Amino acid sequence: MKITVAADQTEKLVAALRRSGIKETGGQLFGEQLAPSDFRVTELTVQSRRGTFARFVVDLLQAAKDAVLFFDRTEHRYARYNYIGEWHSHPSFAVQPSGPDVGAMRGIVRDPRFAGSFAVLMIVRLDAETLTAGAWVFDPRGAEHPATLEVES
Repeated sequence: MKITVAADQTEKLVAALRRSGIKETGGQLFGEQLAPSDFRVTELTVQSRRGTFARFVVDLLQAAKDAVLFFDRTEHRYARYNYIGEWHSHPSFAVQPSGPDVGAMRGIVRDPRFAGSFAVLMIVRLDAETLTAGAWVFDPRGAEHPATLEVES
């Protein structure tokens, strides 16, 4: 699977990481399907409540509101525009999913209310002006693997 983060969303991401400093931050990834297994992040949300030095917890109420706004803007054309996944920062740790990260993503895709066929987890880190990022795909059948991630600048 290929995930491309649009340049304007990269700018939004970097600004959020600068504001957050040593505390973890995150949000959701929404976007457009360009071709089978090829997605472009056209909207990256940033949760208003930051995490701690070592943990980020999703604000489910804000996440739901952000999703409704995205789907309204894209006129509920789910086949083309949809939820892609989650993102959060690891300002003090490697850009790799932790045990709790993997557990959270497994919980999302295995939830009976989850209507998708996958969810992506993108983990990012900003060192000075260098953005490092990785992405992993989780599906309801239990498959988990790295995604090809392209971050436009």
